[in-house]
Amino acid sequence: MNPSEADAIEREKWLSAGAEITTMLLQGLPEEDVLEHIVTLARDIADADAAALVLPGLKGELVVEIVKGWGAEEVLGITMPRDGLSWTALKSGKARIVPSLAQERNIITPQLRKYGPALYAPMGTQEKPVGVLVLLRRESQESFISKDLERATTFADQAALALVVSEARQAQDMGKLVEERERIARDLHDLAIQQLFATGMQLEVVRRRAARGLDKAGLIAILDEALDNIDNSVREIRSIVHSLRDPDAATGLVERLRREAALARTGLGFAPSLVISLDGNDLGALDAEEQTIDELVSKHLTDDTLAVCREGLANAARHAQAQSVQIRVAVTSPQAASDGVGCIDIQVEDDGIGLKFVSGRKSGTWNISARARQYGGTYSLENSPSGRGALLQWTAPLKPQRIEEAPQVITSTTEWTVPSDS
Repeated sequence: MNPSEADAIEREKWLSAGAEITTMLLQGLPEEDVLEHIVTLARDIADADAAALVLPGLKGELVVEIVKGWGAEEVLGITMPRDGLSWTALKSGKARIVPSLAQERNIITPQLRKYGPALYAPMGTQEKPVGVLVLLRRESQESFISKDLERATTFADQAALALVVSEARQAQDMGKLVEERERIARDLHDLAIQQLFATGMQLEVVRRRAARGLDKAGLIAILDEALDNIDNSVREIRSIVHSLRDPDAATGLVERLRREAALARTGLGFAPSLVISLDGNDLGALDAEEQTIDELVSKHLTDDTLAVCREGLANAARHAQAQSVQIRVAVTSPQAASDGVGCIDIQVEDDGIGLKFVSGRKSGTWNISARARQYGGTYSLENSPSGRGALLQWTAPLKPQRIEEAPQVITSTTEWTVPSDS
C-alpha cells in the first residue's frame, strides 16, 4: 500500500469515527458509554499507546475522567495543574503536539513523565469548552505529526458538537416534560377539578334543601345532574391518564410517519424517502392537509399503517442490501373515491437484491397480511416493476368492510434474504 492510499484510509477512519459518535448520541446511548468510545476510537486510529479524556470536575478543576491503554491505572483520576498543557489547550481552543512529556521541562505531573510524544486536542470552543482529548505514546515511539494534529482536532470538534447537541436535546426534552406537566395541571384544574367543585356545590344545595324538607322531585333532579357531572369528571380524568400512558394518542399519522422514517435511518444507513399524498396531491413539510388526513384515518388504522411501514423498512434494512428505499403513503378521501369509502395505500420500495433469493419463511411478513385481512384490504410483496429490488404494497379501506365481503387478500409472504454463499 503506497503512502497516499494509507493516508486516505486513515482520513476515512477519522471521519467514520466522528459519524459513529454522533449516531450513538442520537440513539440515546448513555453519555458515559459514548465518552469511553471516543477515547477508544481515538487511541486505535491514532496508533497511540494510551488516550485520555480530561473533563471539568468539581470546583472547576480539570480531571482525567477516562483513560484507555498503557498506564491507564496511574493516570486515571489525576487533577491537571492550572498552568499545564490541558488547561492551555482548553482555554486557547488550540491543539498542540508535544515531542516528549518525559523531556518537557514544565511537566509537573509525575504520572505523565512516563510518556513520550503527546497530542492535546481541545473539545469544544473557548465559549463552550467540553474537555480535552489527550493522545499518548511511549517515549520510544514516533512523534505525532501535523496531519495527526489536524485529524484528531477535527474528530474532537465533531465529538464535542455531538455532545453539545445531545445536551441541548436533553434540555429540550426536560422542557417538554415541564410543559407536559403544566398542561396536565391545567387540564385537571380546568376540567376535572372545576367540575367536581361544581358537583360539590350542587350536593351542598341538596343537603340544605333536604334539611328544610323541600320536595323530593327537585332533590332527585339535582342529584341526577350531580351524578352526570361526576361521570363526566371520571371520563376527563381517564382521558388525561390515557394520554400519559400513550404519548402517541395525540400525535397524528403524518407526524408519526415522519418520525418512523427518521428512526429507520440508523438501520438502513441512509434516510429513506417519504412521500405522503391526499387525493393525489403530495404534502409539503407543513401542510394544512395533515389535519384532514388525521381526521380521515382512524386510530387503529393509523397504528396498523405505522406497523406496516415499520416492518417494510425493517425488512429492507435486514435483507434488501439496498442503496435507497422509498415509502409512499396515499390517502384517498371518501369524496374522491369511486366507492364513496376511501382508502389508504402504502408502498415500500427498495433498489436491493429483490426476491431472487427467497427463503419461503412467513415470519416477519405474515402479520402484515393479517393486518390487511382484518380491514378487508390487500397485501402483496413482489419484485419491483423497475427491475431492481422489491415492492411491498398494502391497502385498506378507511372504513373496515365485513370480512365475508372483503376482496381476496394476496398473501405473498416471502422475505428478502442474502444468498448462502455471499
